Amino acid sequence: MSSMNRRMFLSGAGAALTAASLPAAAESTPAQAPAISAGLPDVAVVGGGAFGAWTALWLREQGARVTLLDSYGPGNSRSTSGDETRQIRAGYGSREAYSKWAVEAMRRWTVREREFGRRLMYTVGRLQLAPRWTSEHDAQVRIFGGLNRPIERMTPDAIRQRWPQLDPVGMEIGLYEPDAAMLRAREALIAVGEAFERKGGTLRIIRAMPTPPVSGRMTALALDGGSTLSAGQFVFACGSWLRKMFPTIVAPKLDTPRREVFLFGPPPGDTRFSWPNLPVFSEASYYGFPDFDRRGLKVCPVGGAVEMDPDSDERVVTPHYVRRAYEYVAQRFPAMRGQPVIETRVCQLENTVDEHFLIDQHPDMSNVLLAGGGSGHGFKHGPVLGEYLGRRVLGQAVDETYSGMFDLAHVRTPL
Repeated sequence: MSSMNRRMFLSGAGAALTAASLPAAAESTPAQAPAISAGLPDVAVVGGGAFGAWTALWLREQGARVTLLDSYGPGNSRSTSGDETRQIRAGYGSREAYSKWAVEAMRRWTVREREFGRRLMYTVGRLQLAPRWTSEHDAQVRIFGGLNRPIERMTPDAIRQRWPQLDPVGMEIGLYEPDAAMLRAREALIAVGEAFERKGGTLRIIRAMPTPPVSGRMTALALDGGSTLSAGQFVFACGSWLRKMFPTIVAPKLDTPRREVFLFGPPPGDTRFSWPNLPVFSEASYYGFPDFDRRGLKVCPVGGAVEMDPDSDERVVTPHYVRRAYEYVAQRFPAMRGQPVIETRVCQLENTVDEHFLIDQHPDMSNVLLAGGGSGHGFKHGPVLGEYLGRRVLGQAVDETYSGMFDLAHVRTPL
């Protein structure tokens, strides 16, 4: 997209939206349906995951007439947003812009919890393990200082003292973020969808596909069964399905790697591996969560480039990752050695090469916004991303620092 088109798409009234000081819109959102504003376009949002559902809700709260469409519904098990838990943390190494958004997102999650009438966020802390200290750790400590966020550099001995159930063998340091939390992912999206409908939005569980441009604009979505849906603005925030929707423009920019998740049952009566007695933990090839809701210690071996088809691929774990998960648990949590896997899940990410989000106007259709590349970390930003995307749709001002990070031209194609 040319710089002139981008300026036209982003222009609008109001001060620039910055990462550090986003408007506190969530604190004044209407409890019920706001009036439809004749001055705003009808909007169709395709995809009811973290990007799409929050965008639809924010737009409806501004008075737009909004239809949210999803093939399977918010929180469904095929989506990358459909798992039981996700983490929310501000640690991004040197990527300060994401840290600022994450801090603001945490505040907004708290506000939305009160509105939705259900607890969705649980402070647990995050322990990032590494074999050596790097410049990215230096940058993260510096950024946290600027944000007035607590962070702690820990030695292996200090880790063993605080969490005797965790053995950091092979690791030189731990970077601990005490304010990191877990989110109820599937339940949160169901809550967002319910709020959207309660406030007058239309939710349809149906497959929607783009149609060719007419004079540089999209005029309607093609729906299963042969019907169509017209709108003035369209948002395609459909995660792994973006590659199918736009095989020429988006597919070369996104990968959809498979991930296998294992939940290990702790020994009888042993709560050392349960929330809040163990933090979220991560290292180069693994990450995991404490036992939450008595579902088991969650472990995900990272790696592999097997692409997932979100519609048709079966979600059955493989022997290779079963072995990796057992070996990791035996090393990091010796008291869990030999404990059974009691639940599994197979999901997919939708990664860009550099794990930046992909958010940009379609180069051939001026009223179409593409949004994806959540890369496993987009969920936490939902309340902030919803406003950012909504402002893009309405032509309101946003911080072009983010637009430059997210646009198609800057999202590299995998080699």
